[in-house]
Amino acid sequence: MTKQLLKKAARATNAWFGIGILGGIIFIPIDLLFHKQNNLLDLFQLLIQFIRNHSLIGIGLIIGCLAAGWLIIFLVIYFFCLA
Repeated sequence: MTKQLLKKAARATNAWFGIGILGGIIFIPIDLLFHKQNNLLDLFQLLIQFIRNHSLIGIGLIIGCLAAGWLIIFLVIYFFCLA
């Protein structure tokens, strides 16, 4: 029972991340067309600049932040599945 619940929560978390990234990528051209600011594009530019300035430490921090965000969403989904 617990293994199935963990797998279900992990799939939902991966889907959540995938939909968020895909939605951001789809809206980049629309935002550029209407001269709006796109958060995903700004995030990519910020990440590239951060990696250039701090090299390996920057890559480690980015991976750590992504892992922490994934874990938080995973735990929220997992505890809502338990209820």
